[in-house]
Amino acid sequence: MHHLLLIVALTVSGCATQIKQLPEEAKVAIPSQWETGPEQNTDKPAVAETVPGVVNNGWLQTFTDDELIGHVETALVNNPDLLSSAAQLKAAIEQVTINGASLWPNIQANLSRNRTDNDSGGISTEIRTVSGALDISWEADVWGKLTQRKKSAAYTAQAQGELFKAAELSLVANVSRAWYNLVTNKLQLDLAFQRLDSFQRTATLIDENYKRGLRSALDVYLSRTDVQLQVSALKASEFSYIRSLRAFKKLLGEYPDTDLEFTAKLPILDGSVPSGLPAELLTRRPDLRASQLQYQAQIATAKAAYRDRFPSISFAGSIGDSRDSFNQLFENDNMITTLISGVTQPLFLAGALKSRQDQALYQAETAYASLLKTTLTAFEEVENSLSRESLLRERHRATAAAVEFAQNGLDLALDRYQSGIENYTTVLESQRRLFNSMASELNIRNALLQNRIDIHLALGGDFSNIADRNATADLPDISEQGIN
Repeated sequence: MHHLLLIVALTVSGCATQIKQLPEEAKVAIPSQWETGPEQNTDKPAVAETVPGVVNNGWLQTFTDDELIGHVETALVNNPDLLSSAAQLKAAIEQVTINGASLWPNIQANLSRNRTDNDSGGISTEIRTVSGALDISWEADVWGKLTQRKKSAAYTAQAQGELFKAAELSLVANVSRAWYNLVTNKLQLDLAFQRLDSFQRTATLIDENYKRGLRSALDVYLSRTDVQLQVSALKASEFSYIRSLRAFKKLLGEYPDTDLEFTAKLPILDGSVPSGLPAELLTRRPDLRASQLQYQAQIATAKAAYRDRFPSISFAGSIGDSRDSFNQLFENDNMITTLISGVTQPLFLAGALKSRQDQALYQAETAYASLLKTTLTAFEEVENSLSRESLLRERHRATAAAVEFAQNGLDLALDRYQSGIENYTTVLESQRRLFNSMASELNIRNALLQNRIDIHLALGGDFSNIADRNATADLPDISEQGIN
């Protein structure tokens, strides 16, 4: 036996070395501060100044939008994607119990009832017997392979719990984005009505001046053309609003109708978002924690596959009895008891165990690559969203100034047109610039809100202030088990 164990150990020791060489976490050079910060070099584009401190939890409240909060609460209850994620989490938790059951003896009860007819010498007799047995089987986890599979399931369940948290955060972010897209489209629709009204009033003025002989028919045709173009643009705005409303209702888990009353108002953002430190992102973002746990689960699976090539020690036994009736079973010492123990060593399976071992190792390497990619993507999202905020603020300041200048230009163009100094094309161009600037200003305000949501999501801040809100509260605790 000892010689057999030595041969097996030498045969599969190579895989153990490879597993030990796998890194424990993603090897990424993490800076002490975010790259986004006050720029001293004026040749580089301006970027947002990051604010040190703890990342905000309860960021949903910072928008001071009670309607949005109410819709988020609805989505958290009804959204089908989140319901699916919750079911997957529950299934993963049950898998831990399933894998853990292999560590315990398997006990099965067998009961049967038999009847035998005996016809001897013209006398017919009936013999009835009742048999019962308890069959017991158990594999000793001497190498820890069963424990490793339980750990793998536990890591997977914890990873699924983190993915559920990530799904929650993503849903809240998506509802918030869709809400402000909806509000923006409603404001754009209102602006389209205002724009049409402005062009209609201008056309009416030109008609009156034409009837008085002060303007040419060309101005009348041009103004009426512009009115019809604004009618067409209005219909396009109506469809954009309806489409965004249906998409929003779908996110809430409701029928995508167009029945929703709300106040169309975009909140004004004040201040910057505390960004914390880059290293903290690894423990703060649930998708990163999930990727790390999935990697650990694959390592545990690889260790189990490695130990499958070791001999297995198993025990099997049974306790049986046969009586005339059920209530007499197991009443005396005449029961039949058997106990069999054995050592099983796989010798030839056409390379299947070796391939499974290598396959599990490759899957662990794949999980590490996925962890590395997820980590780099997370840092990229934070840096981009922080940089984008400063650029959007500058764009908004410039566009807001453009709206003011365009309004003054339109007022002057109308006065000069009425005085006969300017032609209609100047008025038309002034109107277009004003309303285009107003539409751009609305879109940039929405972009600022969208990016602020992206910052909170990228930094891993929780949308809620509730301290004990924990999606993985019922998951098994494997913190003290480790992976050996």
